[in-house]
Amino acid sequence: MTSTMQSSHNNRVSLKSRVQNFLGNKEGVGAIEFAFVAPILVVLYIGAVEMTVALSVDTKVSRAGNVTLDLITQGTTTSKDDLEDMEDVAKSILAPYASDQVALGYTAIQVNAAGTEARVQWSWRSDTETLPAKNSVITIPNSLMIGDAYYVRGEIANTHDLLTSIPFTGSTVNSFNLGETYFMRPRVGTEINCSDCNT
Repeated sequence: MTSTMQSSHNNRVSLKSRVQNFLGNKEGVGAIEFAFVAPILVVLYIGAVEMTVALSVDTKVSRAGNVTLDLITQGTTTSKDDLEDMEDVAKSILAPYASDQVALGYTAIQVNAAGTEARVQWSWRSDTETLPAKNSVITIPNSLMIGDAYYVRGEIANTHDLLTSIPFTGSTVNSFNLGETYFMRPRVGTEINCSDCNT
């Protein structure tokens, strides 16, 4: 009987010491923690890289749109050839990033004397988007509705491809569009003519 009780006591002590040893054993904890943290760090790193590149591309898209429109508004006339040349200007600004899908659009707009209506004078686009018809009413910001004002609206859009898909998120997004719209007045004279544009 005494031997049986002693054996039971020893088993309890042995089990207790095993539990204590298990709880006190710190080997492998770092590896387990890293296994939990590593995916988060990878996602944060890739996200930071993607955001940095996207911001850089967006800055270049904005600059390309501004520069090309500024060049157009420095003259009193333009043509399809001149406007098509703006694609090369935009692509040179966007380098070294991809620019094969860049799209440009320019629309000349005349506001009536009362400052209540704006109409299209001519329009051109580098892509296949539908162009507004000559003399059609067009909406512009209220702050630009000034009597007899003349503007050229410049639009630029470019598709930015992500460097990689973000792991562990299940996201299928691999690209998105970046674009800007600008309005500028002629630098010389009161209007800019384009005799061979769509209208």
